[in-house]
Amino acid sequence: MSTIIMSLCWPLQGMSGPQKAVLISLADNANDEGVCWPSVARIVERTCLGERTVQSAIKWLGTTGILSFRERMGRSTMYTLTPAAYAPPQEMHPVGDAPPPPQEKHTPPAAAAPRTVIEPSSEPPPLVGDEHPPKVSKPKCPSQAIVDLFNKTLPGLPQVAMLTKDRVTKISARWNDSTVHQDLGFWAEFFELVGSSPFLMGEGEGRDGAKPFRATFDWLIKPSNFVKVVEGNYHA
Repeated sequence: MSTIIMSLCWPLQGMSGPQKAVLISLADNANDEGVCWPSVARIVERTCLGERTVQSAIKWLGTTGILSFRERMGRSTMYTLTPAAYAPPQEMHPVGDAPPPPQEKHTPPAAAAPRTVIEPSSEPPPLVGDEHPPKVSKPKCPSQAIVDLFNKTLPGLPQVAMLTKDRVTKISARWNDSTVHQDLGFWAEFFELVGSSPFLMGEGEGRDGAKPFRATFDWLIKPSNFVKVVEGNYHA
């Protein structure tokens, strides 16, 4: 527990009781940098709140700037508390009814009076509203760098010697599945997660006397296998 973070969180106002309870629970787990990683189940247990209430409170705290979080594959979310950045959303209150403006009386012009029309002295500038904003391009998939990470991180698995067209296609598909995947840091964590699984590394026992299963690069980047590894299914 960090007494520094805790002492900064206690005085904060402008939040509900459940939101404050979740904040204090996180602060009680944080280090002096405000970093902690308790599971939602742990927060539920400590605050006596429902799981949905805890998740809603975490989401709200994230909108105020006091809390940021990062998902970690197969592990609990990492939270960072920044009490100094706390800015609770401002509530909008309706303004009371204002008295009606005084009615001005206008004398209609005589029926025969000429109507004066003032024309602009110059042409208006061309409209630019129809112009499309520039498209933001996605980061290009560094297929070779991902293969190099695999070979370096997992030397105990069959190494990738050739970057074939089929492999490039499958790597690019996993890269584009989510913006989270578009970062070499994600892939480094992914391969580290593979390396921590005895089953995927071929350290288990094979069935009926056969050799134990050992993951390959091509097996790992298949859609269903990729999701199972990310979700920690091979670390039970």
